[in-house]
Amino acid sequence: MKSEIVTSKRNLPGNLYPDFVTIVDELIELVDQAQLENLRKDFHTRLRMTLSQPERAELVEDLWDFFYDWCLFEKQIPAGVEKLSSNIRGLWNQLQQGNLRGLYSVQKINDEGLKLKELFTGKSHFIARKYDSDFLGLQKGDLIEGRLIEDGSGKSEASAFVRRPSYHPVEVHDYIKAKVKQFKKEKDFETYQSWLWLLVGMYLKYRMYEHMPIEKIYDDNSRI
Repeated sequence: MKSEIVTSKRNLPGNLYPDFVTIVDELIELVDQAQLENLRKDFHTRLRMTLSQPERAELVEDLWDFFYDWCLFEKQIPAGVEKLSSNIRGLWNQLQQGNLRGLYSVQKINDEGLKLKELFTGKSHFIARKYDSDFLGLQKGDLIEGRLIEDGSGKSEASAFVRRPSYHPVEVHDYIKAKVKQFKKEKDFETYQSWLWLLVGMYLKYRMYEHMPIEKIYDDNSRI
């Protein structure tokens, strides 16, 4: 897993958060490989994806980063690792307490950074610009899924992404917004959070199967 991930589509925010990298590196050393393989099978089932690895390197890296996000925050794997160092356990506890996963609409992009609005909660979030190339290709109205953490800069209400978010093309915005509207109407935040993993799977398959019509991939009943 590298600290920089290249994507040919957009310079999305969220190069891997340093503490996330540190925790994952130790988990790879300490967690039994058979356990990781079983977790990977569960994860791919969750995303409705086959276990075969994509051919493109940047897709493989993104897929692993999503997997370790799931292991840390959804499956709480560090809690069961007895040999985890106190330093790493402390980092993990901090990430747990401050993280927020959601689906965000881009509200504004300027020299200072990126303003986002979470579609379910309606809350606003700010991602500070660190490099001139940050957010290249993103525009107002874009939809991105990701997990936020306080960026550690000390700036009020400033956030950073734990890992690179997933980007969802405008062609499927109506489908996505209708799904979120349904979850909001039912006040079902838990199912919404679970569905976000299916959305990640759709995003990855959209990148893997470029020849497929996008509406065949972004579909509740899709098994592609």
